[in-house]
Amino acid sequence: MQTVREWILDRMKYKRKYGLDRMRVLMSLLGNPQEDYPIIHVTGTNGKGSTIAMLSSLFVHHGQKVGAFVSPHLIDYTDRFLINGNVMPEEDFEIVGNLVQQAEVKLIDEYEPLSFFEIMTAMALVYFSRKKVEVALLEVGIGGLLDTTNIVHSTMSVITSIGMDHEEMLGNTLEEIAIQKTGIFKPNQEVVLGKLPTEALQVAEVVGKAYNCDLHTFEREFNIEPFEDGFIFTNSDTRIHISYLNLKGNYQLENAAVALECFLQFEKNFQLPIELSAIQESFQTVTWPGRMEVVHQSPTVILDGAHNIHALKRFVETVKQHGELEAQHTILFSALKRKHYIEMVDYLRKELPEARLVVTTFEYAGAIEKTDYPSSEIEFVENAQQFIENYINKTSDQEILWITGSLYFISFVRKIFIK
Repeated sequence: MQTVREWILDRMKYKRKYGLDRMRVLMSLLGNPQEDYPIIHVTGTNGKGSTIAMLSSLFVHHGQKVGAFVSPHLIDYTDRFLINGNVMPEEDFEIVGNLVQQAEVKLIDEYEPLSFFEIMTAMALVYFSRKKVEVALLEVGIGGLLDTTNIVHSTMSVITSIGMDHEEMLGNTLEEIAIQKTGIFKPNQEVVLGKLPTEALQVAEVVGKAYNCDLHTFEREFNIEPFEDGFIFTNSDTRIHISYLNLKGNYQLENAAVALECFLQFEKNFQLPIELSAIQESFQTVTWPGRMEVVHQSPTVILDGAHNIHALKRFVETVKQHGELEAQHTILFSALKRKHYIEMVDYLRKELPEARLVVTTFEYAGAIEKTDYPSSEIEFVENAQQFIENYINKTSDQEILWITGSLYFISFVRKIFIK
């Protein structure tokens, strides 16, 4: 039998399969571990990871053991499985992986082999059960309705945002995408909605009503007001002043509001105590790799994953907050060919005309290449690592290098700085 890592690596070659029957049988063979703890199911075009990071921090600072399943990983597979913010130890990775691998053997006669994401999801659900978490935060892979994670009966559902992405799978309109996202709703549950376009919100309201869900909608049932380095959160029950939010970017304020509303409703439903000092510390200390992450000082190098136009607009908003963009701002961008990369590059050129824009490629199947964006007006470098190293060695301390685009590109770059 292959080692767990060999088995998982082999399955990365398989295309993701949609449909939940095989996954339901697998989880039954594993004893349905997903029924051992309450689950908060999180979907959205952008903001899922940051929202989960803040939710996790809130639970940890209230003394609760919380599991989080996130994707993609930035360094190693084990990054996807977190308990109280700590990545899964290699020993647990091998044990849990072996359990799932052995269960798959019993499926082979009737079903195709498991996909990579099915393996990851099953491992997370088993791991959280074995470690006896008190709550699990589960990030949807793509969409929601047909996503592998949707075999769970969640306690709460969250939609952080809805924009255009993965149209080939989710649909070509906001309404179609919203139908997929709202597919995670379960009957009679609490649902927290971030700032959604009108078309998407209307779908969420219809689906929520059909399932008799209690909807908590941003700017309706709860809201947030920026205040110096933090924010003021309000809902029908409370008003909380957070003095400092450690995650940067205006878009993180919306994610923080969603996380806090979700946490407060969860604690209220389970009649658990809430400490204002713990909430303060949660937001003051929360971190999330690859999101406005400063990885080098003098000169400053900032990583911010923005893998679609919706996220890129948020990135541009944050860059503009740094004052007048002069020649000392450089943006290094890369993406996957299946994304709207030409539109994204054109948007960066239009919105940040004073910044130096450099497009590059990286070591990943499907990454854009020079021939994919042949415009002579664009500066293209073949070796991203060499460009970064030269920039750091030859650039003045006052300059800023912003690195953005695909999360897989951000993962590639983070590994350079870790080394």
